[in-house]
Amino acid sequence: MIMKNIARMLIITLTIISFTSCYDRDVIDYKEFDYSLPKIENLSYTKQNNLVKLSWQIPANISDDFRRPLEVSIQVVENNIYREIVIVENEGTSRDITIDTSKKYRFVVKLLGYLTNEAKEEGKTDRVYSEGQVIHIE
Repeated sequence: MIMKNIARMLIITLTIISFTSCYDRDVIDYKEFDYSLPKIENLSYTKQNNLVKLSWQIPANISDDFRRPLEVSIQVVENNIYREIVIVENEGTSRDITIDTSKKYRFVVKLLGYLTNEAKEEGKTDRVYSEGQVIHIE
């Protein structure tokens, strides 16, 4: 008798959940996003003791759909562990980063831009990253 009641309650609960659960497929199905940023150009580095200087150039072919000045995002990966993200503002073209010379580093450098109000679409992000460029330092 108790087992019968438990089974009945389980069936009723599963039926209610299956008919009342909903989700927004639009978010999942909608994959179009017409805005992209080019990769940064001429990424290089110099190393002196525990100081690494990353240098790059901002590409010239940036769409007018992005607010200027752009930013550059640098992900610092130390011994395969993400340590921090450094943001370089005002379209800066270099950054000094202090490292521990006994560890391995990887820097992922991306261009970061925000869409203008005219280009921004409701319900979508206005932040756009370029594909990352990677530098390994051992």
